[in-house]
Amino acid sequence: MKLKTLFFRLLLSIVSLVVFNEFVVYYVVLLKCQWPSKPAAVNGLEPVSVMLLADTHLLGPVRGHWFDKLRREWQMHRAFQSAITLFQPEAIFILGDVFDEGNWVNQKEFDIYVDRFRKLFHTPRGVALHSIVGNHDIGFHYATRPNLVQRFGEKFNNTGVSLISMRGVHFVAINSIAMEGDGCYLCEKAERELKSIEIIFKCGKGIGQCKDVAKLEEYSRPIVLQHFPMYRESDKECQEHDSPEVDLYRERWEVLSKESTDLIGDLLNPRLAFSGHSHHYCHMVQNRLKIEEYTLPSFSWRNKNNPSFMLARISLKEYTVSRCRMPEENTIVTIYLVGGILILLGSVFKLGGFLGQLGSFLCRGRKDYKKLTK
Repeated sequence: MKLKTLFFRLLLSIVSLVVFNEFVVYYVVLLKCQWPSKPAAVNGLEPVSVMLLADTHLLGPVRGHWFDKLRREWQMHRAFQSAITLFQPEAIFILGDVFDEGNWVNQKEFDIYVDRFRKLFHTPRGVALHSIVGNHDIGFHYATRPNLVQRFGEKFNNTGVSLISMRGVHFVAINSIAMEGDGCYLCEKAERELKSIEIIFKCGKGIGQCKDVAKLEEYSRPIVLQHFPMYRESDKECQEHDSPEVDLYRERWEVLSKESTDLIGDLLNPRLAFSGHSHHYCHMVQNRLKIEEYTLPSFSWRNKNNPSFMLARISLKEYTVSRCRMPEENTIVTIYLVGGILILLGSVFKLGGFLGQLGSFLCRGRKDYKKLTK
């Protein structure tokens, strides 16, 4: 074997290993996931198919090392784009903490942040991407400022409470930072919006004075989307969870307060809730509002060795949900180590054979030379 051919095969092996780990592995793992069963159409309206994820935490200029930033963003980009290709959802919801330092950066840095986010989480035409606000986007309640709220709202059109409807399926996106209940400008605005949405749903059931109220295509109980989970004491209350340590949660820090949770229940009467913030998965069959709630883990490998996202099919009356696991960090590292060792051993073996052939050739050449010089 020629030395040139040996080096070509070595290079090809390395490229193949990188391509598998950085492109192919996402498809291989995500192919194990499937859409949940499809609920029946209601009044001729097919169920809505959505993808949900949380806590992408794009690294910023303060705490983000350039290689860590490059690695984590590439992983999220490939996982997200692979999922879009395979599952083709109608809409995607990111449940807060889009950024890691959204509350720290200046306006110029924030604009760069937003551009990076849009490139990494680009969606095809016709696929709506909705980003819910989180504490790392505008700060916790005690630390947020009007300009932080305003600039996030200008880019993502969501800093209070908003109603998103698709074929009679209604999602209510709530700013958890505005659920403090202390009468601040942000909280007052959010409560007004909640009450306005309550009126829309009451009118959808034919209750109240509805002359100037927006009409629903079809009435159905809403799905709540927010960054903070509804109030619970800890993940011990979850039927399923993957948190390595189960600590007590503090109201208004790790979860909503009891009062805010009850307010959402009283005004909206939701049938399902999705949240994030904890960075760990939790499935509650009955939360404080006696409804099913899914808390999604972080989408970033920086926060979670085994990140995942959710796929949901929701009709006017029913819903089905499945959890999709992404490649584990340990798996990727193991593939690189095993693949690298095999490539190294193969190369050493081939190089040894090449050097043996070269030695034999030189030895024969020396003998022939001696014969010619006698």
